Amino acid sequence: MVEIKGITLPVISIRIGEEANLQKVKEEIRKKVKGKLFQGGHFIIENSEELPSEWVKELEDFLRDLDLVSIKRISSGAGRKREGGKRLLVVDRSLRSGQTVEHGGDVLVLGDVNKDAEVVAVGNIVIMGALRGIAIAGALGDESAVVVALRMEPQQIRIGKKIAISDESERVSPGYPEVARIEDGMIVLEKV
Repeated sequence: MVEIKGITLPVISIRIGEEANLQKVKEEIRKKVKGKLFQGGHFIIENSEELPSEWVKELEDFLRDLDLVSIKRISSGAGRKREGGKRLLVVDRSLRSGQTVEHGGDVLVLGDVNKDAEVVAVGNIVIMGALRGIAIAGALGDESAVVVALRMEPQQIRIGKKIAISDESERVSPGYPEVARIEDGMIVLEKV
């Protein structure tokens, strides 16, 4: 009836099966997300477009009462996208050259950030693919922000006021996920 899976901590994905009884769905969700593990986490209702809109509204309110935060998915559209208001923005696609995503919190990209594409976040950036474009984390000056990618081959990384620019020939991913952070006033890459 209800499938809950982790995407990346603290984000959970909820898929509601074809069930006619909303109260039973809510009871099952309550049982599955109880405990401190999920407190303060974020949620996505994966198949919200398949559910009645009044169900979605009631489920979102119910999940907020359980101390979970709704996040938004972007699955289509091109060009520049600016989002605000939510702490975590999930981009459910790769970004092509010329596309930009800006957000006033953390950004999770479920794909690649290709050359000449840009992700700008006030918080952290996590890329579940290759970073070949530009990542700007801590856009308002937060030097504790990080950029994480499964393949780190960026054109440019900015964290707070620090900038690291790589020559195309000098950066090849070592084959494992890396995190970019500021240490001793410089942007450094470390194995995750």
